[in-house]
Amino acid sequence: MELSRQQCDNIKGYAILLIVVHNFVDHLLGIHCNEMAYSQANTDAFLSGVFSSAAVWQLFSFAGWVGVVMFLFLSGYGLMRKYGTGPIQPGAYAKSHLAKLWRLLVPVFLLYFVIYHYGFQQDHNWQSVIAQLTFTINLLDYGKNCFLTEPGVYWFFGAILQFYLLFLAIRRLDNRWLWFIVALSLTLNYIVIYTFSADASWWVRQNAIGWMVPFVMGMLAARMPMREQQPQHQLSMNVVLCIVALIMLSLCLTIKALAPFTEVFTILFFVALTGIFSSRIIAYCGAISASLFVIHPFVRMICYHYFSTSQLSTIAMVAIYLIAVFVLSGFHHLIMKRYSTR
Repeated sequence: MELSRQQCDNIKGYAILLIVVHNFVDHLLGIHCNEMAYSQANTDAFLSGVFSSAAVWQLFSFAGWVGVVMFLFLSGYGLMRKYGTGPIQPGAYAKSHLAKLWRLLVPVFLLYFVIYHYGFQQDHNWQSVIAQLTFTINLLDYGKNCFLTEPGVYWFFGAILQFYLLFLAIRRLDNRWLWFIVALSLTLNYIVIYTFSADASWWVRQNAIGWMVPFVMGMLAARMPMREQQPQHQLSMNVVLCIVALIMLSLCLTIKALAPFTEVFTILFFVALTGIFSSRIIAYCGAISASLFVIHPFVRMICYHYFSTSQLSTIAMVAIYLIAVFVLSGFHHLIMKRYSTR
């Protein structure tokens, strides 16, 4: 299977838009998702308002987290396409990926820290600060730490670093073993949902062990052989797959017994969707997705601070937030691009 650069950018574009809006509206509406730990109360709260005037924002709040799935899928896909089973120098490989993550995280996280703790006089926890900057915050006990140093969304950096290192260990496995890992991971997700406490579930889902399914499926997708098909036939298949996957994804998001398959049908839906529809605007969002991801948490924090006493409507608050995020992310992307070129 081969995804074009445009398709990858479109997938990343959809994914980052879901994440950016989701991370803003979830606290505004008080409707939380089941990304880290399944709660029937979250599902019931979403379903009770699905026909309300705020249904669109509730959908982002409850289901927008699936954008994370697609970033992990594309990470597995991209690593396998780039490195395959060829020789890798582990030291240089680890150094390169660590440097990339630090360049993205450190400047923005420190800016966030200064504004949050010194500008807004919020308490801080130095253990969490150090853990965040060393990508080990994922390993802390969630029940005792609860992301004492915001922002929680940066947990992704620690998880993706784990995947970068894990890739070295599993990249030479044949497809049968990779499918076995997918099946084992789905089984683990069932065990977590039905037997683990909420705090333990959070710990699993903050680390690579809880997100193996999309990452390994990305690796498998990169190995799939190409099949020549007529464009019209391919379009028809994508339309059918998109509809079926969307129906199944809706069921997986709202039925506990199907919840572990959410990531599988998320991948099928967005891969099929990009085979049907592409947009330059969405692709641009994908191209600057790294900047959008690191910028939006502290913009969100500032907006929460000033919107707490405002009488603005939800749509007005979301509009102001998104404009600020895109303007700052555009500048950030240009700076990072110039820095990497030098």
